[in-house]
Parts: sequence; C-alpha cells; structure tokens
Amino acid sequence: MKIKFLSILAIAAFLFASCDSDDNNDKDHGAGTSYVVNYGGYSSDKSSISVYDDVNDLLTNNHFETVNTVSMISNVQYAYNYDGNIYMMGNNTDQVFWVDDQTFKQTENGITDDIIKPRYCVADGDYLYVSCWGGDIWADITLSYIAKINLDTKKVEKKIALEGGPEGLAIVDGKLYAALNYKNSIAVMDLDTEVFSYIETQAVSSYFIKDNKDNLYASQISTYSSFSTETGLAYINTDTDEYELYKLDGISNSYVNIISADDDFSKLYVMTSAYNADWSISGAIAVFDTATKSFEAENLVNGVSGLNGVGFNDDKVFSFVSPSTTANGKLVTYSTDGTLIKEYETGISPLMLLEVK
Repeated sequence: MKIKFLSILAIAAFLFASCDSDDNNDKDHGAGTSYVVNYGGYSSDKSSISVYDDVNDLLTNNHFETVNTVSMISNVQYAYNYDGNIYMMGNNTDQVFWVDDQTFKQTENGITDDIIKPRYCVADGDYLYVSCWGGDIWADITLSYIAKINLDTKKVEKKIALEGGPEGLAIVDGKLYAALNYKNSIAVMDLDTEVFSYIETQAVSSYFIKDNKDNLYASQISTYSSFSTETGLAYINTDTDEYELYKLDGISNSYVNIISADDDFSKLYVMTSAYNADWSISGAIAVFDTATKSFEAENLVNGVSGLNGVGFNDDKVFSFVSPSTTANGKLVTYSTDGTLIKEYETGISPLMLLEVK
C-alpha cells in the first residue's frame, strides 16, 4: 500500500554515542567497549550505566557512580552523543544533562527550566532540539512542545508548541521530523521558519531509524489511547515523499530502541510483544529484510518475558530484558541465526546500547 505524504518527509533519530577513552580510575575504554543505559525503577531507583567490553566479554555495572562518585538523579529516557558530550533526557527529576564523551564525567548541572517530561533529542549546529510532553499528555495533547536549547548558553532559547506528544526526532536537509505518539501523523518543521507541516500516517509513531540512503523506517503502533490495526513498519522514501506500510502485529509501543539495524542495513531487528497463553506479556524479535521489504517467516527469538529493547553490535543481536521494575535486568546476546550466546546482569530496566567508536 502506498500513500502520498501531505507534506515533506521524516527522518530518523537513532542513538549511538562515540567515545574514545575513559581516563578516570585508570580504566581505558577504547575499541570494543559500549555503554548500556539502565532506566531504573519508577520510584526511588534512578538510572545507571553499565559498561560492556566485547573484547574481554565482560559487563561492569554502576559506571556513572564510579566515575562521578555520586548516583544519577533522573531516569534516562534517551541518550545522544554530539560534539564531545553525551546528552541524556532525564525524567523525575526532569532535566537535560550531559557527560563528557571521553571521561563520562558530569561537570555542570543539567538544564531544568522549560524542560518537562523530555523524551528524545537531536542536534543541529549550536542547537539541541528536545521533544517534551509538557505534562499529562494523555489528558491534554496540546501540552507538548519542542525545546530549542542553545548549546553555548546551555539554556532553552525557545519552546516551540507541537501538540500530539512528540517522541522520536531527527534532522535532515534543514528539517526537523517528529514522531507523534498521540496523533496519526508525523510533524515536519522547517528549521529556518519553525513552521510545521504534517504527514498523515495510519497509526501513531514513536521511533524512527534511518537507512544508509537517508530513507526512514518508522514504527506504526497501536496504543491504549490510539488503537489501530495498521501496525508495523512504515518506509519513507525521502526522494519521492512516498510511504509504504509493512504490517506487523504486536510491534512494541515502547519509546526507544525497538528497532535496530545490522552493520550493512540489510536486516532490521524489530521488537514485538503479545499476550501468551497465561495472559503474560511475551516478547519476540522479528527480522525485516530491507532488500525484499518483507518480514522473515520465523522470528529470531520468541517468548522473552520482559523484553525491553533491541540492539546490534559486533555481529550480535542484543536484547535488553527487564523482569521487574525493582530488580536488576539482563543483557542477552544472540547470533544472527538466533542462537543464544550469553547473558549478563545489568542494572534495573536496561533499554539501550551506546556503542563506542
């Protein structure tokens, strides 16, 4: 099925942080090291960072605490590497804060003014754009906005109203694209005029991933407030402004890292969830072939209770498993044929991988 856009295109926001070394505590983080972001709990337990060393096949927890000698004060929704810093979108306490991408040290207080329920971010030049829900978005979809942060002054320069609960963000060719979690559309803002146009979609969106030709895959999800049977991956050709939906039942409505690509972007690994026979949520990882534009008949893995995110690194598929909101989770790695490789204990609610380049 092909549907013409009502306006200009969307593009992806995807996370990978680039760090060279960590000179704190004489620990060297060179090639072969990545960071796992653990969201934490929903009450007193805040986020933590785990270090994954694929050369020595080790995972070490509590890295932020080790480097900074204090714990985080927020639950991290999303992290983003840009121009020497890793920016983190923190909730409860609501803030945008950052660490040095080589030392992982936080040397400045985060930004809290005009930052309410931050979700994602993306940067362009001297500005960081942050999608914010602005409050109880499920009760009032007009509360949400884009916070435009001046990276020189470290202040919110402007709040740009955008109703509909923006989540995933990206910038391409002078345009900011925002997935809306409470409207069946994708918002597109001209960075010069800051005027929005909209792309009609068949379901709400939360997550984007960009291919190696700057085209976009967008999650099309069904939520409690926005039910849809037209779920799956939407492919957006950014040259022709056309949209194709590749249906997939049960695609996750989580807010981050539900889609990950292999190194040459030939395969996408897509997180799904559904109720099993015991009425418990059971997760799976579907595989999408980008050449044939189709899902493989068999999932990579099935029956993963607490599946909380997917990733890809070093020819391995990563799954992040959160059995509860109070206990430590797991990082589980698989080969690309679905063979279990290893499990590692993480912090509470692991959800994403920050790959070191």
